[in-house]
Formats: sequence, C-alpha cells, structure tokens
Amino acid sequence: MPKIFHSNNKRRILPIVNFLLVGGIFPGSALAQNAPEDESVGLEQMVVTATRTETPISQLTRSVTVVTNQEIQQQAGLARNLGDVLAKTVPGLGPSSEALSSFSQTLRGRDFLVLIDGIPQSTPLRSSSRDLNTIDVDAIERIEVIRGGTAAYGFGAAGGLINIITKKPAKEALAGYSQASVRVSTEHLDDSAAWQTTQRVSGTKDNIDYLASGTFIQRNGYFDADGDRIPPDPLGNQGGLADTNEYNILGKFGFNFDQDRQRLQFFVNHFNIKQDTDFTFAFGDPNQGIKTPAVPGSFNAADPGTTNTLASMHYINRDLLGSHVKLNAYYGDLTARFSKFPGFAQTEIQSQKYGTRLTIDTPLAVRDYDFSLIWGIDFLRDETVQAGIDGPTVVPNMQENALAGFLELELPLSDLGLLRGGFRYEHISVDIDDIVNRGGTLVRGDTLNYGKPLFNASAVFYLTDEIEAFGSFSQSFSVADIGRAIRDANSSITSAGQLESNAQKVNSYEIGLRGGRGPLQASAAGFYSTSNNGTTFNQDLSIVKQPERIWGAEGTLAYRFNSQWNTGGTVTWVAGEVDLNDDDDYEEDLPNTRVPPVKLTGFLEYSPWRWWDNRMQVLYVGDRSPDSTQFGGGEVDDYTIVDLISRFKVGPGYLGVAVKNLLNNDYFPLVSQAGRLPYAFSTGPGRTVRISYALNW
Repeated sequence: MPKIFHSNNKRRILPIVNFLLVGGIFPGSALAQNAPEDESVGLEQMVVTATRTETPISQLTRSVTVVTNQEIQQQAGLARNLGDVLAKTVPGLGPSSEALSSFSQTLRGRDFLVLIDGIPQSTPLRSSSRDLNTIDVDAIERIEVIRGGTAAYGFGAAGGLINIITKKPAKEALAGYSQASVRVSTEHLDDSAAWQTTQRVSGTKDNIDYLASGTFIQRNGYFDADGDRIPPDPLGNQGGLADTNEYNILGKFGFNFDQDRQRLQFFVNHFNIKQDTDFTFAFGDPNQGIKTPAVPGSFNAADPGTTNTLASMHYINRDLLGSHVKLNAYYGDLTARFSKFPGFAQTEIQSQKYGTRLTIDTPLAVRDYDFSLIWGIDFLRDETVQAGIDGPTVVPNMQENALAGFLELELPLSDLGLLRGGFRYEHISVDIDDIVNRGGTLVRGDTLNYGKPLFNASAVFYLTDEIEAFGSFSQSFSVADIGRAIRDANSSITSAGQLESNAQKVNSYEIGLRGGRGPLQASAAGFYSTSNNGTTFNQDLSIVKQPERIWGAEGTLAYRFNSQWNTGGTVTWVAGEVDLNDDDDYEEDLPNTRVPPVKLTGFLEYSPWRWWDNRMQVLYVGDRSPDSTQFGGGEVDDYTIVDLISRFKVGPGYLGVAVKNLLNNDYFPLVSQAGRLPYAFSTGPGRTVRISYALNW
C-alpha cells in the first residue's frame, strides 16, 4: 500500500479495516456511539495480540475478529453467556449450546484455546468444555479471536485462539460505573426472573492506576416458547445456567516508573457460579420430536457449577537494550463440577496451573532495511484430575510440564505489504499416575513425552488504497484429552504409554481479501486444515482419533446509509471429512458437533435521535444431514432467532430494553439435534425481555 497509508490517510483507513475484521458487529454501529461505558474509541484499540505484540489492524496477516467492549455489552443484554455473545459476532465460530458448556461450539470445525489476559482457561488433559464461561462479561474490555490454528501462544489452539482481555482502569482519578437489570420469560413470568447488578470503580493518579469490579447474578428457571420449563442442565450433565447464583470479582493495580519506560501490573479475578435447583430431566424421544422435559427432583450430591481463580503479574520494559520486553507470570485454579447422571458418580475436574510468557520484540536493520524479530520462551505446568464426589475417581492425576521457544520475523515489503514467518518448538511431558478406570481395568501410569516443531508463514499485500489480500500457513499441536481416553480405555490398554501417539498436529491454510469504499465494506476468506489425529466421539461417547480434513469460507458485508441507518451481516460455511480406517480414503462427513451447518448473521440499526438507539438482528442456523456414524451426526433442521435491542438516554444514564427470540420461535439448539439423546433433547429458550439501567459516575 502506498506510503500515504502510513501518514495522512492512516486515520481514515484503519477504522475501515477494523470495521471489516470485527465480522458483523462494527465500530460504526449506532449503538456504539452513545455507550455508557468507556468512551474511548481511538487508534489505541486498533491492535490485537495475534502476533504476541500490539499490532495495528492494517498489518495483520491473519483472520482476526476484535469484539469491542461496546459490542460485548450490547450482546450481553440478550445473553451473558459468552458462547452466545461470540456466536453472533464472530465468523467461523459455531452456534452456542445455550448452556454452561461450550461442547459442540467449534472454531472452523476445531477446538480453540481460550485465554484471559494470557492465562489459559482450556483444560486439554481432561476437557471441561467450560472455557467460555469462566469470567463474567462485565469484567471484559474486549475479546480478540484468531480464526484458524495458531502456535502464537502454543499448547493447543487447533481451531484458533480466543483471548479475553479484562477491564482497564479509567483515565481520570476516580470513575464509577453502576448497572442493574432484570430479565423474565414472556411465556412464563413466574419463576423466570434473573436479577443482575455490577458495580465498578477505577482510576489513574500520576503513575498509579487501579480497578475494582464486582458482579452478582441470581437466575431462576429457563422456559421455552411453549412456556414449558427447560431442564436446568439441558445437555444432560454438562452444566446449565438456570437456577444459578453467580458472582465475579475483578481487581487490578498497576504503576509506571522509569519515566513510563517500565510498567508493573497485578491482576486477580474470581468467578463462581453454582446451580441449586429442584428440577432434573426425564426422557424425551428425539425420533418422535418429543423434547426432554424438566421434572421435580435432583440427582446431585453437590451443587454443580464452576469456580475459577486467576492471578497474574505483568511486567513491561519498553526499551531494554533497544528491545520491547513483556513478561507475564500467572496462576490459575479451576474447578468444573458436573451434574450427576443416574448410574454414575458425580465428578468435578480440578485443574491448577502456573506459568510464564516472555515476549521480546527486537528491531533490526540491515543496510537501511528495517525489520523486527519477535522471540521468547513459554513455560506451563498444569496438574489436572477428574475426581469422584460420591463415587470412585476413574481418571488419573496428570501433571504436564511444557516448555517452548519461538521466534518470528516481521519483514515489511515497502509499500507492497508485510511478510511474517516463524518457528516454535514445544517440548511437553505428562506424568500420569496409576488408575483403575471406569471399565475396571488397571492402567499403569507413565510419562508421555512430545517434542514438536511448529512453523508459520503469512503475508498481507496492499493491492490498492482500499483493498488488501492476505494469506497464511500455520501449525498447531495438542496432546488432546488424555484423561478421557484413559477413563474409557478398553482392557487392551494397560499402560498410559500406549496412548502417546494420540497427540494431534494440525496444518491450517487460509487466503482472503478485505476492503471498503465509502459506506460499503466487505471481506472474504477461505480456509483448509488437516490433522492426523482429529478427535471425535463414537456412538458410545468414547474418544476416537482419526485423520480429518476441514475446509470452508467466511464473509462479511456492511453498508452505512447515513448517520441514522446502518446494516450488515456475516456468512460462515464449513465442511469436513474423516478417514475412519486411516487408508487415505475419507469415508464419512464429520458430525454436526464438529462441523456446524451454514451460519448467517444480519443486523439493521436505526438511531432517530442521539438519545435513542435501536438494533434488530438475526441469527440463522441452516440444516445439515451428514453422512456420519459418529456421535453428533444427527440431522439438524434449520432455525432462526430474531433479537431486538433498544436503548434510551434517561437522566444521567441509559435505560436498555433487550428482547431475545423476539418472534418466540420454538426450536432445538444445534447440539440437541446433533446428539439426539433422550435426556438431552432440550428446546431453546423462548422470548425473554431484559430491562436494565446503567450510568457512569
């Protein structure tokens, strides 16, 4: 792109490029103009963590979606579940399960790695599928999503990376924020109310900044379009949101020194959600279209839910011998307790981890050619077990030690574009204890060792002042769900060492265009990925490792008519096949729990006055009938959800009215249809209305 892009026109082009990458929820939306939260929308937001360093949107060589604070708050008016928020804002991400679990919600057909301020939330040694529900939305500043496998942060990101970035302190000495809301089902007013409040104070004084935030939510029952109660755990025993109490406490303290050249920040966040319900499930009949009913009773020995405590220290040196250095040391303690299923012990996954990330950005020059070398070291220790609460523990205690070094070159091509390429080497060892598994087989412990080199190469080319082309190749690596493989292993598996070959390496490719002219903006990308040990489940819900290939396309389109009217949308299409016999013949489609049907989103915004904003949006999930004998291969019929969001300036704050499922559509979420289990064939929520009031003070 001509040099003028990097000077006079930079302020004009960068917002347009950001508009495209957000993927359907654009900064130009009317509802973002008068947000009661943090008002900053300047160029400092035009950076992401895809490359481990802050990078202007225009220099990205990957597909990245940045979901801003205003957009998160907008969608949270409809549902505070991050799976819902991201499904309606991120191309490539599958439809939400509408539960506490993110099971079946994949990114480009594969699992994704979730981080909170760089702290891993995923539990790869024994997947809890709670990754997207370990923090409340009111603690989040923005979310950055890398679409497609990446080794940027390592240790598992086959489908991509979701980095949740927490709230930042206000720039003034003292600033407060207060919000309260109530949500009810229009089809069953009794026992459906959900109450929520958030209080926050923050500020900056001289070289010190601070933040303290707390959110509390009390939810009652969820009801479908017929006014019937939905089982509190709609997926059987994966976790639900109905009848829960939730709180989230966030604290930050930071200070700059050495004339702002150095910074030290401390962070702590505690999230807790517990379900106390007097209802459970009976059995439906998926073949007859009979939904799973909620009935009085409870199987639980202890209240299911999630507890997550995070702490970290961030250190930045902006000029250490000419390099920009970032060091992050962190600790995480996650407990994910499942509902009890009749005939089995109630269990909880306990995962404690700590680690460090060191990133060094070194500028270099050779004969007047300036480029950058980004390099560093990552360390992670993760101890995980799935413990029995009212029965035996059948998953071993596992200790993972992972060390990785990486380097990446960033090579400007004058006015033509930018090249990136790099290398990462991961060494992972997993110590596994002896265990008697669910089938009664004694599986001897062992130490599994993995050493994998991972490569990446990507580029962006400025075709004109208004159009960019980009492409990438990247590799990712994951040890996958070792705990479940041991738990379900048959009698032929007598040692954990026999599972060492089950690790998964993914090769990902993508190519795309993005650009805009005047009020019209658009983007399109195609992707393809292969893996040698893709993870699915057979009909007995046991893990199966087989070669896979996945491909698809994504697109965004937006048009702003004037200052009052704005419209846009996204499209996602994914397909995939599996080689059942490892003979290079891909016999079956991947199931719907891995590869979702076509997903379309669209919105229309209207702001007649500065004090009144309105948004109508739609989510369409298409039908898909895969040729699959695996679990999740059930036929999915299409469904449509229409939402309405309206907000008014009232007094010092804003009064919000949000209506989810405006047309009260009676539907089964994708995961219910795909699994077709009589105890998890649950309907989605009917029409709900949320009224809120929020103000800055």
